[in-house]
Amino acid sequence: MTTQAREVLEDCRIAVDQLHDGIAGREWRIAWVTCVALLRAVGHALRNVDSRSSPGMARAIEAAWSKLARTKPNPKIFWQFIEEERNNILKEYRLTAGLAITLRPGTAHCNIRTGEQWGEPGLPTLYDYAMRSGPYEGFDQRRVLSEAIDWWDSYLRSIEAASATDT
Repeated sequence: MTTQAREVLEDCRIAVDQLHDGIAGREWRIAWVTCVALLRAVGHALRNVDSRSSPGMARAIEAAWSKLARTKPNPKIFWQFIEEERNNILKEYRLTAGLAITLRPGTAHCNIRTGEQWGEPGLPTLYDYAMRSGPYEGFDQRRVLSEAIDWWDSYLRSIEAASATDT
């Protein structure tokens, strides 16, 4: 079983939930960096920890990793997002994700002849969590993270199945 990799993946799922509407500034940036680091840590835990669980698991992981290396630059979600975004952050602290906030305040009115005052309520604040560059430019960050989590889940399932048939 890919126990350690799955533990990291579960932590990543929880971290993605922290990227909810309303998170902004440094809090958003820390949540984003955490998600990306955890996504890449899945692979490190898989190769460095789970591969030691059994010879069959080690062979299955090595075969899957070799196959993944041969398909570069695909799958795009691994090579062009998980790997590249991790490198952008950890090597340059450059994020391809961004955050835009649109405040929509209400209006105040005053009749200067009568002194009557009234107001109109504002509309809810809008949060835009779109990727700002790279192959997922324009996509909601949470959608890209979910795609990456789904990809890892599928990848781990295939390794587990291969390991189960390798006795």
